[in-house]
Amino acid sequence: MKSIIKYTYFLFFYFLVVSHLLVSQIETQVFAPNWVTKRPVNSFKFIGVGFADKTNNANYQSEAKKNALFDLSSEIKVDISTNSILYTVQNNNQFNENYNSLIKLSSSDNIEGFKLIDSYENDKQYWLYYELDKAEYENRKLQKKQQAIAKAVNIINISFEDEKNGNFTGSLKKRIQAFGILSPYLNEEVNFESTNKVKNIFELSNIIQGQIQSISIVPSKTVSVLKPYQPSYKPLVYKLAIKGKGSLIDFPFKVKSDNDQIKVSETSSTNKNGDIEINVKKVKPLDQEVYFILNPDIEGLMSNDSVSKSSLFLLKQFIETSQLKAFARVNVITVYISSREKNNNKFNQQKIIEPIIKSKFVGEEIKLVEQKELADFIIDVEANTQKDISSDILNSTYSVQLSYLSIKLSLRQAQTSELIYESELSDIYGYGNSIEIAGFNAYQSDKLKAKLKESLFFLKRKLIVY
Repeated sequence: MKSIIKYTYFLFFYFLVVSHLLVSQIETQVFAPNWVTKRPVNSFKFIGVGFADKTNNANYQSEAKKNALFDLSSEIKVDISTNSILYTVQNNNQFNENYNSLIKLSSSDNIEGFKLIDSYENDKQYWLYYELDKAEYENRKLQKKQQAIAKAVNIINISFEDEKNGNFTGSLKKRIQAFGILSPYLNEEVNFESTNKVKNIFELSNIIQGQIQSISIVPSKTVSVLKPYQPSYKPLVYKLAIKGKGSLIDFPFKVKSDNDQIKVSETSSTNKNGDIEINVKKVKPLDQEVYFILNPDIEGLMSNDSVSKSSLFLLKQFIETSQLKAFARVNVITVYISSREKNNNKFNQQKIIEPIIKSKFVGEEIKLVEQKELADFIIDVEANTQKDISSDILNSTYSVQLSYLSIKLSLRQAQTSELIYESELSDIYGYGNSIEIAGFNAYQSDKLKAKLKESLFFLKRKLIVY
């Protein structure tokens, strides 16, 4: 009997402890709210629900907020008005599919008036639930639109003053700024009044288009000439103008070559005179006309102004930036060799040094010419042999004459006669039973060939650098 009572007490105590633990567990457990498993629906509210993985993610809260706001912006339907610029572009089959994603990203960055309704988290995830009153959103949007239009119209009016004063670059920048201000409303019908009868975004984009296409390269009477493998290049200069309105001042361009054999700096700008410099970095051998493509650099033009990249991206879908072509000619380097070779002050009937020099300048990048007038560079050679001071002693003792050869080698620009390279070769000797034969043997010596080869190497480096 006692054992039965004892066993009953034990069971009672066991159930008491277990029930207490179950109640505690139920009290501490947090169940996921309904909006996590089933998306809320509200005809008067925009809904945004987003979550982020907490595993190894220190920024899970900000990520969840970003996802929730992007979800909220996705509920805001983008209707394209038949009178909007986007509608026109769509029907010309030029509309870029990226517009929808751009407008959503822009919306999620600029949403105002949203409220946090609830949040939930467990060990693995963090959830946020936002709502935005539709009527409040429309009121805010209308107010912002009116403010944007007023600001854009003011900038457009000032742009025409700039244009009137000959400030082409300034006027274009202001019009692009105005386009950026109005770009969030490209899907809507936006009409306004400016002092110069610009009434909508479509007309504004047409004016921007017309300005950019009015840029031209002024024809030159001479063609710029490039030579291959030069140590450095002087910038090629071209003049740009606005058709019927003078020089194009302080305007940036993207530059590229039409031929991969020529490397150039990728950007440049016109100066106060409307001149643009194309900086050539490398030219490989070609014998043909080439051209450089100049594209108006809209991003570079607006780099210091408050215009978003997405606005510039959209603008470039509606306008065509015409490619300008600047021409140049790639010619081989022409060299004329002037060689005066003497033996004991008498000209050699057959030249010896000149053929050696010619053999070192055979290649696709250099052409030897027979007329000075056709040459870019002139190689001058002054060579002569004389009796050495010890020749008489050798002749009286061994009946041998000794002659030494001296050579002056120089490289000059043909047009300016500018000295580019100069060297003097000495310590070259020849022996013979007469002074003439000794001089001839000096021209035939291996030492002459070695010294000449070394000097020609440095001379050639002044002409071409691979």
